[in-house]
Amino acid sequence: MNIPTLHTQKITLRYGEHTIIRDLTLDISRPEIVTIIGPNGSGKSTLLKALCRLLEPASGADYVVTATKTQLEKKEVPTAVQVVTQEEMKQMGAYSVQDALKYATSIDVQSFGMTGNQVMVRGMDTMHSLILVDGKRMADEDTPATQNVYVLNRINMADVERIEIIRGAGSAIYGSEAMGGVINIITKKASSPNAVVGFSTGSKETSEYFNYASGRQGKVAVKIDGRRTKVRERFSSPGNSNQFGNKLYFNADVDYAFDENRGLDITAGYMKEKLQTNAASTSATYGLSTQNQSYNQERKDFGLMYYGKDQKNDYSFRTYYSELSKDQTAIKTYKDRPYATVFGSFLNTNDEHKFKKLVVEGKDTYTANENNKVTYGAEYKHETSDRTYRSLFLPVMPWGVGVSDHTIDTYAAYLQDEIQLGDKLLVIPALRWDYHDQFDSEITAKLGSTYSLNANNRIKFNVGTGYRAPTLYELYANMQKAMGGMTVNVVGNPDLQPEKSFDVDFSFEGESGKANYKVSPFYNRIKDMINSSDTKYYDADGNLLNKYIPGLAVRADSSYENINKAEIFGTEVEFGYNFDGHWNLMTNYTYLSAKDKDTDERLSSRAKHSGAIKLSWTDAEENPLTATLANKWYVDYRYSGEDYTYNTVNFIVNKVINKNCRVYAGVDNIFDKDLGENLWIDGRMWRVGAEMTF
Repeated sequence: MNIPTLHTQKITLRYGEHTIIRDLTLDISRPEIVTIIGPNGSGKSTLLKALCRLLEPASGADYVVTATKTQLEKKEVPTAVQVVTQEEMKQMGAYSVQDALKYATSIDVQSFGMTGNQVMVRGMDTMHSLILVDGKRMADEDTPATQNVYVLNRINMADVERIEIIRGAGSAIYGSEAMGGVINIITKKASSPNAVVGFSTGSKETSEYFNYASGRQGKVAVKIDGRRTKVRERFSSPGNSNQFGNKLYFNADVDYAFDENRGLDITAGYMKEKLQTNAASTSATYGLSTQNQSYNQERKDFGLMYYGKDQKNDYSFRTYYSELSKDQTAIKTYKDRPYATVFGSFLNTNDEHKFKKLVVEGKDTYTANENNKVTYGAEYKHETSDRTYRSLFLPVMPWGVGVSDHTIDTYAAYLQDEIQLGDKLLVIPALRWDYHDQFDSEITAKLGSTYSLNANNRIKFNVGTGYRAPTLYELYANMQKAMGGMTVNVVGNPDLQPEKSFDVDFSFEGESGKANYKVSPFYNRIKDMINSSDTKYYDADGNLLNKYIPGLAVRADSSYENINKAEIFGTEVEFGYNFDGHWNLMTNYTYLSAKDKDTDERLSSRAKHSGAIKLSWTDAEENPLTATLANKWYVDYRYSGEDYTYNTVNFIVNKVINKNCRVYAGVDNIFDKDLGENLWIDGRMWRVGAEMTF
């Protein structure tokens, strides 16, 4: 019901013994008292809920903007969505976005080998997940082994408001890279004045951070935040460490309102990493050697957006630029004689690389009437990869240099319609056209629908197509890398074709009293999947060998190729229960089948069964004490041809001292689960922290 707004009156809601008094703008000339007698009767309960929705603003967990590029309630959105709120991140004491996602349904962000982390959504490879910050793409590594591997740890957690996760193909709205899903990290806004300072320390890292928001001061609102992190050195095996060292983040946002409906938003970001790793190896020819590799990385981000709205339109025009510069150097040292005496330490490899993204886009949402909303837009993206890779094949040979400088331009336009058919059915079709200067045109489409069985239960259905264009590295790589006495050459394949997918999912979800639940079967078929080709080995005379022969093969060549088809299907189950004002339970489970259809072999780095269970308690006081016990588990996790079954149990306690201060402490992997060197995971890790708000 639409209520005309004339003036403010005080309204009292009485429901049984409960009374709520609020100021509300109503079309009335005297105070009204709405009395609902007893809890019986669905109409009475629904009326109370509707009125309370007017009185209490919706929380960030109740709506999403990533699924449709418009604001919709989670219950309405057909796509499988999940929101990790700022409060949940605080309760977890999350170090990073990776940390904040570890209990999300069908999301795998594990760290292996002391490097970065994979980002898998519903079993799709890491390069099939699109990671955004406020809807913007960030400059990142573009190799299949490293795309998205580090980006989640390059986001300033002091600046994160919430994280929206979209599971399932998102190419019809976002284009390439969104075949598996979208993770949109939404940052804090300067809507109200406040300042936050905090610190955290633990087995992994130590950080200090701040966040300042001016609120709206006249026409201007300013937000500034920063974070300094020191990552501790840890070892997965003797001589082999993680990436450790220092990270620095800085972000700024200035919003200027021309009037209540139009404004200009300017953003800037800076990240600096100075990290290193240590590695030890032994070869039959050269004996024991160590390698220290330094990683000096810098990212700069700039954005400019004009936004506005009127009675029918909600529009924005935006351009942004992101640049990641990498300078990586490896120093090799031989330990065993006679090579230690002859060679000692020397500069083994040097990699200078710049990834650049320039994007220009416009979007408008046109509200035709209360049952029809159309969103349309266009984008231009310019990507550049400049790389110089130097490798000293053997200490007595001259430098080998690989140079790879290439660009890609893409153009896109999309159209989406939100159609409300009666009171129960919402249908959202979407269509997108992409033009890639290497592969011509690609059209992707999606149809989603939500049918409300009643106020508390609904059915959702989605069917769509997706695609991913090969990266510049996959197309044009020219990398040479020394590995012991062997030289590895990775050469791009300019004849690669884009990957294409067909995605369908169905879900039943609802709420019943204190419980909420969701069951979601899904299916995804991928054609022309890009994979590393079989490696070819050559001897010193250039003769092709049947296989790698230790001590003899001196060159290994590999490239990339399209394979025919992969198939991924499974079922997600989610369940939550609020026992009372103190106890809360959250669980999720995913069954996953992921196979190469040509060989019928399981795809690696995926579990047949996985899930999480999280039990939370609070004393429900004005300054609450909360405690969370969580278990993340995997059954038949396939890695390097072997299956692993394991779980990690974590515990964390948060205490709000007063309205200005909170503290927390926790332990991850309480039982110190160890899978050995083949599948290395963090052992028992502790963390503590504190935060002050002014």
